[in-house]
Amino acid sequence: MNATLERPEVRFLTSGEVTEAQRAEAERAVRAALDGTGAASVQVTLSIVADPALPRPALARAVAELDGQQLRAQAAAPTLEEAIGLLRHRLAVRASYRRAG
Repeated sequence: MNATLERPEVRFLTSGEVTEAQRAEAERAVRAALDGTGAASVQVTLSIVADPALPRPALARAVAELDGQQLRAQAAAPTLEEAIGLLRHRLAVRASYRRAG
């Protein structure tokens, strides 16, 4: 099998105080959610807004290319770790729907 299909390129765009550990966590989550899908590439956006008035200031978003089509998922949460966990779940669900359909 083609190594590109097993290990898609993951590109990041970050905003706010996103740590390298959070980036690594997001990459692991996205790779786990898309494992076996044949994703060619993935663009991940991680954002933290420094506004204590916001109930969900952390955003994690992913856009993956699967069989020439885009698969999108995003999640907002109080912390980036929570947003990444939600993103992983939502991306996995959408990928499984795509495989089934």
